[in-house]
Amino acid sequence: MTKPDQKQKQRRGPKPLDPADLRDRCVSVRLNLAELAWLDRVRAPAKMQRGEYLRAAASGKLPTTIPAINAEAWFELARSAANLNQIAKHLNSGDRIALTQIMSALQDFRRDIIGAKDDES
Repeated sequence: MTKPDQKQKQRRGPKPLDPADLRDRCVSVRLNLAELAWLDRVRAPAKMQRGEYLRAAASGKLPTTIPAINAEAWFELARSAANLNQIAKHLNSGDRIALTQIMSALQDFRRDIIGAKDDES
């Protein structure tokens, strides 16, 4: 029993779902080894659980997958973009930065965007 002057302990965790949103129905499916391997292969890039992937596929809401070449390019551009962001942060805070440093960072970023190598300018 709680005393009237004590606050009731707040419930932890996510808020309970609306009864209409609860997933309380189960549909099972049997797959052979080849089908299961295919399912695991196609769901891996999306990083989804098997059931989650099948539910998304059934509702036509599969996430788009980023091709490996685009992911690699994004990763390579991230460093240059971070350097530019740091320079912008310093400029916005009123710090003095050498113009040569700004130009160098911009040239590096441009080279990375167009895919040029360091020896090409």
